Amino acid sequence: MSKLSQSIRAIGRSPFLWGILGSVGFYALVHYGPLGLPLVKRYFAGHPVEYMETIIFGVGLAALTIKLFDTFAQRAALGDSPLGPAAKTSQPAEQCDALLARLDRLPERRRGEYYVSRLRAALEHVRHRGSADSLGDELKYLSDVDAARVHSGHGLFRVIVWAIPILGFLGTVIGITMALNGIDLRAPDESMFDVLNGLGVKFDTTALALSLAMVLMFVHYYVEQMENRLLEEVDRRVQSELAGRFAAVPGGADGQIVAMQRMAEMMLQASETLARRQAELWRDSVESAAGQWSKMAEAAGGRVQAAMSAATGELSRQAEVLRRAVEAAGEVARLEDALNRNLAALAGAKHFQQTVLSLAAAVNMLSARLAESPGTAPPIKLEPPRRATHAA
Repeated sequence: MSKLSQSIRAIGRSPFLWGILGSVGFYALVHYGPLGLPLVKRYFAGHPVEYMETIIFGVGLAALTIKLFDTFAQRAALGDSPLGPAAKTSQPAEQCDALLARLDRLPERRRGEYYVSRLRAALEHVRHRGSADSLGDELKYLSDVDAARVHSGHGLFRVIVWAIPILGFLGTVIGITMALNGIDLRAPDESMFDVLNGLGVKFDTTALALSLAMVLMFVHYYVEQMENRLLEEVDRRVQSELAGRFAAVPGGADGQIVAMQRMAEMMLQASETLARRQAELWRDSVESAAGQWSKMAEAAGGRVQAAMSAATGELSRQAEVLRRAVEAAGEVARLEDALNRNLAALAGAKHFQQTVLSLAAAVNMLSARLAESPGTAPPIKLEPPRRATHAA
């Protein structure tokens, strides 16, 4: 339940709220409704103290009414056991946790009941002791605690019952004081008659206060009786709910053996719990280490993959450079072959020119000799043809 809901519920159960609202409604009927009788106005609306007495009485009556309705609601809820049916055999004390969990699942409005609070305290005692050995004494103690709780719950009522008569006496004293101040010493007989005639009205506050206190006392007696009956019923129901539900340790030597057996069982359970906890810690540690190793392996694999990718790219670049170098070497070889062919052609042309020159020289010599011989004949000139050679 949220804090807002708790606050609204607390305000709804406030006796001051309902007491003031009831007093306002009552005086509305007195001044504007069917309760505007002279006697009612004299005792309830004749003096400011009477207003205060009525308002405080309304608060006390509201507190008792709220307690009465709460008692009726708790008695009606006693027929429904929050623990469920008891087992046929005695249950171990370890079952208290499950039973307490059932109580925790109850609605918030039922957790403050005497019945549920008594069951919770008894179950916590059994769980703490580990057995139901002293459960009877504990239930008696819890009964006394609830009785004291009921008594302390009427603290506001006791204050109100004390305050209402005091207010009545205070109103009477104020009235008498004001009446005495009205005595005229110059005419004491006439003023004394007026004072004595009005003193009867001044005691109305005391009469009203005592009457209201008596009404509250009777209502309180009835409410207290109902709460005592509720506590008796709670005692019987809790006794029937928990009697025989848990195994008790017998007295004597058998009791010591049973106690030792329970201690051994508790130690065994504690050891099992410790071993289970240790196994869980180991499993968690192994899983954590495996997770870290997996992350490290993934990181290392990523780095190796990145390095291999970089190396592969570098090798591809080097292969491309080598391919281009091989292609360039082939071009150089082709250029070298062409150059060799050109050089061979140049060499052949040089020998051919020498031959032509030698032939020309021979022809010239022959012409000279012919010229020396009789008969003239035109000279024959043989010039070597000019051939232009170009290197490829």
